[in-house]
Amino acid sequence: MQRDMNLECWRIFATVARSGSISASLDALGMNAPSVSRSISALEQSIGTALFDRTSHPMTLTDNGREALATAQEMLAAHDALLARLHTNTEEMAGSIRVGVPPALLQTYLVPFFVNFSKQYPQIHLEATEYMAGLPVDFSGKTGTLDLVISYGPDPSHPNYVQIHYGSGRFIPCASPTYLERYGTPETPEDLASHIGILFTSPIRESTQTLSDGKRTVPIRFRREITFNSALSAKSATLFGAGINPGMAELHCYREIKSGALVRLLPGWVSLTEELYIYTRPELMRLKRIRVFLDAYRRAIKDLFAEQDAVLKQQCHPDELPK
Repeated sequence: MQRDMNLECWRIFATVARSGSISASLDALGMNAPSVSRSISALEQSIGTALFDRTSHPMTLTDNGREALATAQEMLAAHDALLARLHTNTEEMAGSIRVGVPPALLQTYLVPFFVNFSKQYPQIHLEATEYMAGLPVDFSGKTGTLDLVISYGPDPSHPNYVQIHYGSGRFIPCASPTYLERYGTPETPEDLASHIGILFTSPIRESTQTLSDGKRTVPIRFRREITFNSALSAKSATLFGAGINPGMAELHCYREIKSGALVRLLPGWVSLTEELYIYTRPELMRLKRIRVFLDAYRRAIKDLFAEQDAVLKQQCHPDELPK
């Protein structure tokens, strides 16, 4: 067999390249130095190019070697992941679930959900990671590949991904009573020009630029603005009375509206509506733990939306009521 077709030869090459020398790789490989040297030489002969520059001390990769290492590591990782999947008991409620979640959603609402899910299924290692990448969806995480990503959507650049739509999120203008007592309450979107704006922008969502009532779309202009790259920081500034937030997610402000800490402004006007999705890869849907998590998440969010809608029904313009 040609050595370039032998996955083990590529594993030996990658291990030596990462270790920095043949001698440093021997323990990890469980081989002796002559065997490692022969394997690499045979691989180089098979592909017709040198992977290491043996004139330098310590031994370094050639340009072709660096390119080969990057691809070899991807190939080996894919092979290992495939074997792991093939040997996985797909019905077992054990193993890991890595979930990427927008920080505001995670910190404000989903921590209790994750804690309760973990108590119910103690054999599942649940890992929640703050997800800020936006679209296109990126499953790479700080501690490994994510299994699920919660974000907006859909994602047309990845039609092969499983894309589960679970709701719609609207964004509305809000301010604190403290701010409104000091600066007055705007009656129209045009009135915002005499007010201070609190804006949020990130890779997940751009800052609010317009307001619409279904008939007109009006560009937003403030006297001056304060911009945050954290939705929670923008919310805190709004609660503090620093200005008007023209695009707060209803899910992130309905409790404050109910308590009176925030006031819903400009009834009938919304900044935008985003469709809410949870993403995974097709091969993971074989795993019962993934399917159970998805069902539990959708039930929890459904209950949360029901609570939200009950509160905002008293605050909304008739055209805004959930259909």
